[in-house]
Amino acid sequence: MCYADTTDNPDGTAAAHCYCGWSNTYPDHDTADAAAENHAREAEAAEAEFAAAH
Repeated sequence: MCYADTTDNPDGTAAAHCYCGWSNTYPDHDTADAAAENHAREAEAAEAEFAAAH
C-alpha cells in the first residue's frame, strides 16, 4: 500500500511524494494533495487487482 503525502515548498509550489519512490511537484498545495490521493487510490486498486488474480 502506498502512503502519499504533500510538502509545501518555499516558492509556493508543493511536492506530492510517497514512500514507494513516486514524487512530483505541482503549482499549489491543493493540486499536489489531489495527486497524492489519486496515487494512493491507484496503487490500492492495482494491489487489489493483483491479489484477485493470484
